[in-house]
Amino acid sequence: MGQADLSSNSLISHSDVFADIINAIVYEGRQVLDAQNLKPYYLNKSVHKNSNMLKGLYRDNCMEDMRSGIRYALWGIENQNGIDRAIPFRIMGYDFSTYDRQIGEFTAKNKTGNKAITQTLLPEQKLTPVITLVLYWGDDEMPKSIFDMLNMPDEKNIRKYIQNYKLNVISLKKLTKKQTDRFKSDFKYIAKFLCREYNKDERMDMLKSSGRMLIHPKDTLYTLTAITGDSKYLQIGDDCKEEFKVCEVADAFVQIGVEQGREQEREHGIMAMVTSARKLGADDNFILAQLAESYKLNNEQAMAYMEKY
Repeated sequence: MGQADLSSNSLISHSDVFADIINAIVYEGRQVLDAQNLKPYYLNKSVHKNSNMLKGLYRDNCMEDMRSGIRYALWGIENQNGIDRAIPFRIMGYDFSTYDRQIGEFTAKNKTGNKAITQTLLPEQKLTPVITLVLYWGDDEMPKSIFDMLNMPDEKNIRKYIQNYKLNVISLKKLTKKQTDRFKSDFKYIAKFLCREYNKDERMDMLKSSGRMLIHPKDTLYTLTAITGDSKYLQIGDDCKEEFKVCEVADAFVQIGVEQGREQEREHGIMAMVTSARKLGADDNFILAQLAESYKLNNEQAMAYMEKY
C-alpha cells in the first residue's frame, strides 16, 4: 500500500466521510446513509499457509450499515493509487471473506448441544449483501472485471459457464464538477482537487472562498499532500489546530509560499556573495565576516554556507 493509500485510508475511516462517499456516489448526493448507523466491520482473515507463513486479507475500510437494529448492508471502500491488474481477484477475495465471516457467525450460533454435525446455514438465515467501491486515484485505465484479466477460450459453449466478477471502480479524476458538489464532508476538497475540470487557480479560489470548518483537518491535509505532491499541505497539517477553516488553509498555503520565496532569495544572496568573493581572491576570514554581518549569521552558520558553496 502506498503513502497516498495510507493517508486517504485514515480520512475515509471516519464514519462521516465514509457515509458521505457512499451518499455522493451510490445515492447521487441524497443523504440516505447516516454516519451514526455505521460501525467498523473488521476483517483480518488468514487464507492460506505458504512456507509456514499465514497470508491475511486486510480491507482498507469496511463498515456495517445498521438500520432500525438490522444489518442492512456491508460497505467496503478500497483505495487504489496505481494500476494493479490483480485487483479484480483481490476484491473478489475481500468480498468472499466478508461473506465467509457472516457464515462463521451463523455457524457459531447453530452449534447447540453435542451435535456431531452443525448446519452452516439454516433455511431462514440469509447473509447481508457486501458492496465494495474501489476509489481509483490514478490516470490509466484499470481492469474493471475478472473477464478483463482472463485468457478467454474461443468456444461459446465454454464461455457462457465462466463467471464474471465486476468491480465498482470510481475514477476520482474523471468526476465532473457537478459530481464533486455532491460531497458534503472534508472529502469534498479531495474530490475537487482531483477533478480534471478544475484548474490550479480555480482550486485555490475554492479554498479561499470557503468558510466551512474542516472536521478532520490533519487527515484532509495529509491526503492533499499525497495527491498533489506539495509538502506545504503537510506543513499546514502538522501545525494546524483542531478546528481549521478551509479558507485558513489557503491563507497558510500562500504564507508558506511567501516565506519559502524569501528563504530562496536569501539563499541565492548568500551563494552569490561567497562565489563572487572567492572569484575576487578574498580570503575565508573576510568572507566569514561579511556573511555574519550581512545575514546575521553566527560563525558556525557562516562556516556551513562556506562549505556548501
